[in-house]
Amino acid sequence: HVYDLSSMHPSTIFIGNSDGIMQQQQHESNNETPQVLANSADVAILLFCLSAVGPHPSPSLDRAARHVIDMLKPGGTLVVRDYGRLDEAQMKLGGGDKELGHNFYRKGDGTGCYYFELDDLKDLFGNKHAHDDKLELLELDYIQRVYRNRGDETTR
Repeated sequence: HVYDLSSMHPSTIFIGNSDGIMQQQQHESNNETPQVLANSADVAILLFCLSAVGPHPSPSLDRAARHVIDMLKPGGTLVVRDYGRLDEAQMKLGGGDKELGHNFYRKGDGTGCYYFELDDLKDLFGNKHAHDDKLELLELDYIQRVYRNRGDETTR
């Protein structure tokens, strides 16, 4: 099964205990039907999602991380690609009125964007102790790219 939650309003998504079975429950505040997704995914892919939630640490980012962890089946895999500290995009934003907080900026479209350190992601998703109910870290690294302009043979 594939669950694309990108078009759903967050209030309609309910992470609860469903033992991997999709269940429907009536949302109490309106007529929308939330989906129960706990332990329902083998793989969760977050592509440039977390950076828009808020800076680390924050309750909203902790809540988002907890929801992703709860969605995964035991042994499930989380794949994250997001903005990293000192990313070229962060360097272009600079400071001034675009900087909302430490490594948290307002992009041109008005959305917030946080630039993660690897330790931020370890803190959000990784087990610190044997009894933690977070995820086992398999791989965590920055993607470093070199861009080459063939016209003038420059790289950046």
